[in-house]
Amino acid sequence: MILKKRNFLLELMTVAIPIILEQFFTTLMGMVNIIMTSNLGEEVVSAISMIDSLSNIIISLFAAIATGGTILVSQNYGKKDFESTNKCAMASIILSIFISCILLILLIFFKYPLISSIFSDAEITVIKYGITYFSIIIFSYPILAINQTIFGILRGIGDTKTPMFITIVMNIINVILGYILIFENNFNIFGLINIHTPGFGVAGASYALCLARLIGLIISIIYLIKKSSIINLKKKYFKIDINIQKSLLNLGIPAGIESSLFQVGKLITQVFVVNMGTTIIFANSVSNSITNFIIIPGNSFSTAVMILVGQRIGRKNIDEIPTFITFAVKCIMLFFAVICLILFPFSDSIIKIYNASNESSYYIKEILYSSYIAMPLLWPISFIIPAGLRATGDIKYTMIVSIITMWSFRIISGYILGIVLGFGLLGVWMGMYLDWSIRGILFYTRLKKLKWHKHLKLSN
Repeated sequence: MILKKRNFLLELMTVAIPIILEQFFTTLMGMVNIIMTSNLGEEVVSAISMIDSLSNIIISLFAAIATGGTILVSQNYGKKDFESTNKCAMASIILSIFISCILLILLIFFKYPLISSIFSDAEITVIKYGITYFSIIIFSYPILAINQTIFGILRGIGDTKTPMFITIVMNIINVILGYILIFENNFNIFGLINIHTPGFGVAGASYALCLARLIGLIISIIYLIKKSSIINLKKKYFKIDINIQKSLLNLGIPAGIESSLFQVGKLITQVFVVNMGTTIIFANSVSNSITNFIIIPGNSFSTAVMILVGQRIGRKNIDEIPTFITFAVKCIMLFFAVICLILFPFSDSIIKIYNASNESSYYIKEILYSSYIAMPLLWPISFIIPAGLRATGDIKYTMIVSIITMWSFRIISGYILGIVLGFGLLGVWMGMYLDWSIRGILFYTRLKKLKWHKHLKLSN
């Protein structure tokens, strides 16, 4: 048993470490972006935070397509069926192009009423900045969708290092371009050339993001053409295979519904926060930025568990799946506990980096201290287990549970605690912790009762 657990840990860390580094760098650069834009005022940070909550719904659709592709690719790769692996990979790319382009067209026509209606209670200045930001970044959505799908394909075959390197490059470019385009600058090159940039403010942040995503996609395509030994961009694979598309949709649609409604639920809680004023919006944005840093190992392990469970299904190693998933949950609980203990004494110093006012700092600390307790105890069982269940094809159950607990507990409880009972921002977050508790119990019960076995036919 000790040897088996050691092998589990080695497998998990081999796949997860590049994803951890990738997400750490992404989150770190996200924090740098918030710090940069905070120099433009709390209204700009609040606007970007609002749009990010809306953007996350759209991104979740793309992630669902990537999830379907990752599962099918990992299962076929586990069986060493490389022909089918390539067919599934190309089918998922075609699907991502089709869906993202349709979505872009819809957003071009409906972006103004969408933002104005959802965030109607926000200050006029915040809405103005939000529309400026959103009007530009929507053109990067197809680019992001294709790149996410490619990353999912590479992870499905166990290559987590390439997405890591490309993501790091993208984020470095985003920060550099952000500094150049957000602020007014004068650059003197070797004392010979003087370059002046006027500073585009919030629009500059969106231009930087679009350009960074485009460069990342170009690098990804070059890698598949020149370097990948398993995934090949051959013309024979670029065709619509109805059976594969149906399999992708069978996995992708429930995942898409789950992710989208989950993000819609988060958006509704964001509306609760918007109604509390700009100071609370800012405090919530900073709190999310910091807690996203804590969650990095968890998200990475979730992806690793999905990939490794998929490969086990391909190899027909079904019996060890529950033990493997449970081991992963315990590992991430330990990781979270260590991270929270390290961050606790430095909370005040971290908050000061964001140029937060005294009032904002009070609310941020309130959220952080509660997160240091809730995350190690509740997050792993709530998110690691469903990642493994999705890889087995038990994706409708995870969808139903996620939707019910989100809307019954996070939203309703968040509203009652935060608005009705007057706990404010902390009450909204307490609703989220309750959501984690209930869904964790349901997913753990599902795993142990082995009801997911009936869905393993998808791997065939």
